[in-house]
Amino acid sequence: MRWGTDEISRRMQSGEWDASLLGQPLRWPDCLRKVVDLMLPSRAQIVLFWGPDFIALYNEAYAPTIGLRHPKALGRPARENWSELWDDLEPLLRRVLETGETVAAKDRPFYIERHGHPETVFFDISYSPIRDDDGQVRGVFCIVSETTDRVHFEQALRESEERLRSFVSQSAAGIGQGSIEGEILHVNNRFCEIVGYDEHELVGANIMKITYPEDLAEQSRLYNQLAETGKSFDIEKRYVRKDGSLVWVNNTVSPLRDGTGNIRQVAVIAVDISERKKGQEAERQLASIIASSNDAILGIDLAMTITSWNASAEALYGYKADEVVGKSVLILVPEDRLDEEPALLARVRAGLRVEPYETMRRHKKGHLVDVLLSVSPIFDSAGQIIGASKIAHDISAKKEAERLQSVLISELHHRVKNVFATVIAIARQTFGKDSGDRDAVSAFEARLSAMAHAHDLLAQGDWQRAELTAVVEQAISPYSSESFEITGVPVFLPQRAVASFSLALHELSTNAAKYGALSVPSGTVSISWTYNDETAALSLRWQERGGPPVVPPARKGFGSRLIERLLAAEMNGHSTIIYNPEGVICEIEAHITHPV
Repeated sequence: MRWGTDEISRRMQSGEWDASLLGQPLRWPDCLRKVVDLMLPSRAQIVLFWGPDFIALYNEAYAPTIGLRHPKALGRPARENWSELWDDLEPLLRRVLETGETVAAKDRPFYIERHGHPETVFFDISYSPIRDDDGQVRGVFCIVSETTDRVHFEQALRESEERLRSFVSQSAAGIGQGSIEGEILHVNNRFCEIVGYDEHELVGANIMKITYPEDLAEQSRLYNQLAETGKSFDIEKRYVRKDGSLVWVNNTVSPLRDGTGNIRQVAVIAVDISERKKGQEAERQLASIIASSNDAILGIDLAMTITSWNASAEALYGYKADEVVGKSVLILVPEDRLDEEPALLARVRAGLRVEPYETMRRHKKGHLVDVLLSVSPIFDSAGQIIGASKIAHDISAKKEAERLQSVLISELHHRVKNVFATVIAIARQTFGKDSGDRDAVSAFEARLSAMAHAHDLLAQGDWQRAELTAVVEQAISPYSSESFEITGVPVFLPQRAVASFSLALHELSTNAAKYGALSVPSGTVSISWTYNDETAALSLRWQERGGPPVVPPARKGFGSRLIERLLAAEMNGHSTIIYNPEGVICEIEAHITHPV
């Protein structure tokens, strides 16, 4: 009996089998010898398990599948060398041995320790019965094919494909696949979100359908170039969304080749750049505004170096952009104001905006220019402060007008005071020197003085208004301040109301000094007022306390009539004088049209 020259055949033909469990091959059952004759020369991986102890015989092709267990497994019971998987293997073998049926499986996993470490391997198996001449099943004939490498490869491929599908489906970029003619073959969810269509509405359609007409020519040119050269390209284009709106995208288009190397399809990665485009447009508009602004606008970095300079800055300061960009902004600052820039920069570093304020800057020719200056921080894309924007408005004409107005007002004030003095002198000469005339002249002078003081208050401001507290304090200035209690909110009186309130308060204080609370050391006067912002209604109350008992007059005096008429004529108001025995009370109601 000769079985070949391979290692296992040589072992079987040698005398080593005489002591085996199977005995010498010449004494084997005929069915076993025939199966071994078939198995040994086969290139297929074959193992057979004989008898109730499943004695293992196998061929040379099978030996590598059991690793270090070869050759000791040859001719020994399977339980000895397949111990770690015996609970899995034995039921399969007994099923064939006891029932005579064939058991087959694809990629059947087995746990094994064939190389000294645990591993799970995979086999395609076919376990068939070996029958003797009487038809009795004597053993199990196993044809196996290890598929571990293929299973691992397919598993890795599936995992890779799953990762790729996950990446494509969850990508923040729109990903699509199409034919070279532009037919859409596949798109991910993000692509659908960008263009506003569902997947089934896009697949099968042509990319031209959703491309903005003005972008079609450039897209077609680049697609043709890709088809001819295989060169990928980037294009910024617009898609027309399902709702008709436009969306800007940056498309990266790459060729996909078939097995012969021909370009059949393209891959497209689309990134929504609408916000970037909006930002670019906003920057363009801002640059246009800055360039055309009538105000001088310049930028500086944190080292006070000029970084930008518009045309109006050139007109205001006399320097061209190439003369100042890169130089210190201090060339514009007068020597007596050099401390301004560091202070401004400190506020900018803190992220604060400098509200407009009036200052002076130096022209290229050396003269000073009056400007209204405001400063704001400049931030980079990361939100860090990198410099400051300075806007300067030329107020030279305004300042010159103010200086001229100041001169004119001073002259007018001087002339009005001269008129008051002339009127008083004429009154003194006209009324004579007897006691009755002297009292009338004194009263007249006092009223003119009150008018002059009201005139002084207006002259100190802008001739349009004066603050009520100042009017009150001016009117009571001839008397001890300890005799008065003044409370009220800030209210600005219009020009015509200043004189009316000054005269009214003059009359009240004069009468109090003659007959009321101010005629005795213990008397006091409370002056209080409130103001309603919504109705512009002013309520003022004069109340005397601690003076002589008050006796109502038999008739209204000139002062009372003056208060009533002035208030009614100038402020759409009225007054009420109450002659309370404990002290005179005067309540004034007026409508103020210029509050603060």
